[in-house]
Amino acid sequence: MLKYKILWFLFNLKASLAGYRHEVHELGFQKGKKHLKVERVGYLPKQVDESSGLVYLAQDSTLLTHNDSGGAPHIYQIDLSGKLLNTYPIPQAKNVDWEDMSADEQENLYIGDIGNNSHQRQDLCVYKIDAKLGENLLRIPIYYPNNQIIPDAEAMFVAQDSIYVFTKNLDKSGTDLLVRKVGSNADTLRLKSHINLRTPITGAAINPQKNKFVLISYGKIYYFRIIEHQIDFSNPLYCLNFPHKQTESIAFLDENVVIITNEQGEIYRVCEN
Repeated sequence: MLKYKILWFLFNLKASLAGYRHEVHELGFQKGKKHLKVERVGYLPKQVDESSGLVYLAQDSTLLTHNDSGGAPHIYQIDLSGKLLNTYPIPQAKNVDWEDMSADEQENLYIGDIGNNSHQRQDLCVYKIDAKLGENLLRIPIYYPNNQIIPDAEAMFVAQDSIYVFTKNLDKSGTDLLVRKVGSNADTLRLKSHINLRTPITGAAINPQKNKFVLISYGKIYYFRIIEHQIDFSNPLYCLNFPHKQTESIAFLDENVVIITNEQGEIYRVCEN
């Protein structure tokens, strides 16, 4: 797993340094370096050695994160500089390949056990955990459309009572956005949008105002506008080179500021000018 990630990190770092030509001229992004400021703001605690999901808790200005595949089924609460504050075991859940985390307006958490590097997993799911990180846990199965090879996905968020999943697509065929209702009995994802991004997506987040979302990869950040509540790829905003190691977690602090962590333990803040 580690060797696999390092190889893909190096490959996508090379892609990120190639510039913005594809994103600007073919996909309609603006160059992010004109609009965004990046600064490193802290380091993760040693307990978080493969940060792979991130949620911001506005009520106390802290972050929740978790480790990647095979880690303990724990959620770690840290401050914005990375100091460990609390550890919350989720004993009813199993970390097969936890890849992202989100929260709804009631502050319930959603952990995406959706990683599928081998394309062989049949037990993909999203865990819904109550806002108090208590005993109430719901396992939401995730199925892709019939007759489709089950892709790998490492990015998701929850909005408008739905789960949005972004595929990683290591074959460089672009990124699919699929969606399903949180409480629906029909638990098959449906394809909503596609975009020809050339770096595999490893994390996603939506801002509190629900007018913008971001995707992160090993090498680039992609910003999109949300117009008339339509979450899709039709309104690209910024693309920013971000060659800061194995970045897999991203969360909004407010409408215009995101926090990013990487698997080497660094924390970055990206602010719109």
